[in-house]
Amino acid sequence: MTTTLIHLEARELVRQLARIGTRPPEKLAQRLLAFGEAAIEPLLELATDTNAIYEAPPGCYGPIHALRILGEIKDVSYIENLLVAYPMEDPTGAYDREDPRNVAADLWDRELPQILGSLGASAVAQLWEYADDQANHQEQRSAALTSLAYATAVAPELREAVVTGLHQRLISTDDSTFAAYVLIALVNLQVPEYYAEVMALYKEGRINREIIPASNARQYLLRKNPKLLDCAKHPLWERYDQHRLD
Repeated sequence: MTTTLIHLEARELVRQLARIGTRPPEKLAQRLLAFGEAAIEPLLELATDTNAIYEAPPGCYGPIHALRILGEIKDVSYIENLLVAYPMEDPTGAYDREDPRNVAADLWDRELPQILGSLGASAVAQLWEYADDQANHQEQRSAALTSLAYATAVAPELREAVVTGLHQRLISTDDSTFAAYVLIALVNLQVPEYYAEVMALYKEGRINREIIPASNARQYLLRKNPKLLDCAKHPLWERYDQHRLD
């Protein structure tokens, strides 16, 4: 099969993926995965389609299917494009937490750091670079930081360096909003040893309380949940079982 035909067939399968409901047929997902790199471009287009995720069902599920299947194709080339699409905001500005479209968008936002974290060590340098670039949107930088936390579940050897890197950024930044997003990533790593230091930063006004109140930080720093970041390790069909769309 020629390269052109491969890309055309992959694109046609993604078009099918955009209209199939809450769970794709395994045969369709397997065919897309078999294309490997050739499927990345059409999957990425669907995964980042803000208009599609706010369509009535089943259209709103297409970007989630594409995001999840991309996560099975371990390739760092799509990291920045996915981060730029975060968060999946309603173009109309409306929000109804019971609306399937908003449910789908919220789920996409929650899963993005898990999907990027599933890339493990190969994604770390790019995630740090994106998070440290002040030209990027703060919420997108936050997603990169949280992805680093999830990466430690896939590659535990990364934990010490990620914790150290987050801690250094937390204590050195003068931007209270960025500090809050760094803290969100850090508390996901369950680091009670930083409790006193974090509370002192709150007293000094160095962490944006609107993004993460001190009471929440206190609770999150002291919690003990060994499986907190395990969603980064879900294979495709376990992800569908654990994070249902219906």
